[in-house]
Amino acid sequence: EVWYAIQCGSIRPPEDGTDDFLDCHEQCGQIGPSIYTVNAQHIMPVTEQAGKMSWALMRHPDGLDCHLFISHAWQEGVFEFLSKVLHSWPRQARHAWCCMLANPQNLDISALLQSPRSSPFAQAIRASTFVLAVPNRRSSIYTRLWCAYEAYEAHELGKFILVASAPDDVRLYSAVACTTLAGLAGMFVGITLKSWLHHGLVAVAFFCIMAVSACASSLLQDPYVRVALNRIGSFSGTLMDPSCILKDSSTEDLPGIAAYEPRLRQHLFFLAAAVFFGLMEVDRIRGESRKQEALHLRRGFEGSIAQATCSQAEDAEKIRIAIGSRTDAVDHAIHVLLTAGMSTPTLREMDRAGISIEGAGGAEVALPFLFLAVFHFLSLVQLVLDIAFLRSVWQYWLWPGIPVAIRSLVILIIWWSPADERCFAFKMIAKVVSGYILISCPLLVFWEWSHDDITDQVAYTWCLGDISYNHVLDAGSHHYHHVSP
Repeated sequence: EVWYAIQCGSIRPPEDGTDDFLDCHEQCGQIGPSIYTVNAQHIMPVTEQAGKMSWALMRHPDGLDCHLFISHAWQEGVFEFLSKVLHSWPRQARHAWCCMLANPQNLDISALLQSPRSSPFAQAIRASTFVLAVPNRRSSIYTRLWCAYEAYEAHELGKFILVASAPDDVRLYSAVACTTLAGLAGMFVGITLKSWLHHGLVAVAFFCIMAVSACASSLLQDPYVRVALNRIGSFSGTLMDPSCILKDSSTEDLPGIAAYEPRLRQHLFFLAAAVFFGLMEVDRIRGESRKQEALHLRRGFEGSIAQATCSQAEDAEKIRIAIGSRTDAVDHAIHVLLTAGMSTPTLREMDRAGISIEGAGGAEVALPFLFLAVFHFLSLVQLVLDIAFLRSVWQYWLWPGIPVAIRSLVILIIWWSPADERCFAFKMIAKVVSGYILISCPLLVFWEWSHDDITDQVAYTWCLGDISYNHVLDAGSHHYHHVSP
């Protein structure tokens, strides 16, 4: 609708030069005119013809419940605003409250703002479940006093404050495609040089390259180095797939599919490695996007809402009186939002307790995928075959059964957890799995190098990793809930 109005000329750059959106043709479709311009040239004329009601009331005369409160500063381009809001919309929310659409722009609403606590802003926050802070490229929304007051209300009411981010689908598709091509190239080279790769030294070398690439990519911050490592890891993992370096003679005499289970398991593992490095690229790009939005939220923000300004001196005085001595608490809530990418009561308490919350609001999925999907599926296949063919030897399937039960429990806990707890759990899993890879990969290389039958060793290694993870999860969960309000 706004784009059509721009094409028709009903929305155009103001004569005072405050919004020159048409001068940046390459960004016009991405940024668009500011909310100020859209309000003055589109929202106000349309709603005036409808009886000077708000845009929301014009579209929904019976009203709607409020699930999501949108906090923004009107400086952003309308297309920038819409893309961020739609991309970051919480899946539990259905309806949103946004001041430019919810308030009647053609009427004098100063009477509604006599007391900030009874203002439409405060009432909408009380009714909502989430508060979505929308950054813009011009300045931090928390340089605006009304946005600071919204942060105050959200903090006092224990709301989840989220940061909206721009969609990055094009970058994601491009990165995953390039990593997939690297994996396909590795598979082609592996098939071509299959006989040469059967040499233990070569196979072990590429296995080490894959493991080192995974660990280094998860620890380093330089984006170009991480891109190179992810593609090298994908190439190395699929290159090893045709050769299948791990040996297991324990099932050679078993009937049916059981005889092929080790080779199938190895194929699935190395193919999953290629998917893993694709997910590492997804984590990298989303992490860069979160950092970019945090920079936008910090732009011009001096660390405290005490420096925030308001266009109406009378409103500024009322807001500062309403916030009172809670300025430091609101500053801390904003600090958590900038550091973690999300601000919730639990994350705020964790930060006060001295627990690192850096990036805790953004879930990284690659290492949890490796642990909760790949390891779980491979262990489940092994457990089913052990039960089917080793019914009478219970101790052989008891050990693989322990990690399967632990991972099943972890998956159920994470699935039903709130968003902040889920992200925190993923952070813990990523750290534990990184350590597990560093410990288990040298053991696997040693057993392969020594030409041992590694069936029991692999099972014990995987089980040890799961038991260790279970203890860490239990300790982390205890600490997590200990600091929760």
